[in-house]
Amino acid sequence: MPSMFGKDSKKKELIKGLDQVYSQLQREHQISSGDFPDIKKMQAELLNQDFSKFNLLKPKLIETVDAMLANDIAKLMAKIPLEDISSTVKGTTLVKGGVFTGHQDTSTPFGFKQFEGAEAGRGEVEWIVSREKSKYDDVYESLCGPDGKVAGSSAKQEMQKSKLPNTVLAKIWKLADVDKDGMLDNDEFALAMHLINVKLDGHDLPEALPDHLIPPSKRPFNGGA
Repeated sequence: MPSMFGKDSKKKELIKGLDQVYSQLQREHQISSGDFPDIKKMQAELLNQDFSKFNLLKPKLIETVDAMLANDIAKLMAKIPLEDISSTVKGTTLVKGGVFTGHQDTSTPFGFKQFEGAEAGRGEVEWIVSREKSKYDDVYESLCGPDGKVAGSSAKQEMQKSKLPNTVLAKIWKLADVDKDGMLDNDEFALAMHLINVKLDGHDLPEALPDHLIPPSKRPFNGGA
């Protein structure tokens, strides 16, 4: 009986200090806080669990899952076709007509999400990222190595300050690393910061980098002028 009470006391102590566990995991595994479940809900759920039945932590398994989330899931999502507007959901035809007519119109600047988020700057002469690039230059200078580029490890720590999930940050990295050399130069770093702000503002990230977001210095790599 004393052993049972001892385990119960330890369990309550661990649950009470769950916020410290979260912080430790973030530091040791460089996990964004956005990847963690709500702490209050998790504490309530853990109260009903038998801790003695929990499996031991397997670092190799964590590495495998992290790689899957960063790469495989992103590839899978890219293959899922967008839902046709004329399709039905659970037997109910999607609403069309009225205020929904023309909501995907791209012929005017008033179409759905036209010139918002990643679409902002389309058709403009100036590279939209350059408008706020000066804000990112100081950070870039503090992170770049002797080759004038920011390595993945340094960029990861800076990008995780956004609190976005690692899966989202992995997608932003792939979009910003235009020349695919595994590092970010000055323009690519500014682009990554721009895309982070796009996501933080509630907009979706593009599946592929739009032409107007490609840094002018990188456009030859993409067949641009």
